[in-house]
Amino acid sequence: MKPKRKDLEKLIRSAKYKLITLEPSNVQTGKFKASFLQFDGYLDLFITIESLTNVCIMASHVNNSNGTEDDGLDIRKTLQLANKLLPFDEGEFLDNVNILLKHKDSIR
Repeated sequence: MKPKRKDLEKLIRSAKYKLITLEPSNVQTGKFKASFLQFDGYLDLFITIESLTNVCIMASHVNNSNGTEDDGLDIRKTLQLANKLLPFDEGEFLDNVNILLKHKDSIR
C-alpha cells in the first residue's frame, strides 16, 4: 500500500525541522556530523575528550579508599543498561529516512 502524497509531503516538511541532529559532512561524502557539537578549537575538543575519559577512569576504578568492589559492579550494570537503552533499530530507520528525504530534495 503506497502512502498518500499528502502524508509524504507532511513527512518531508516535518523532517526539515526534526532531523537536525546530524548534518552532511563538508569533508566526506555520505558521512554526517553532529550539528550541536561546537568547540572553541582543538584544545577545547581535546580537553573535553580528556574529561570524558577521566570520568570513565574514575568511575571504573574500584581500588580507591572511598569505594567498594560493589561500586565497580554498579558501574558495569549501569553502563550495560545504558547500552540496552540505545535505540539502534530506530537509528537505522532514521538514517534510511534521512537518506530518502535528502534524495527526494535533490530530485526537486
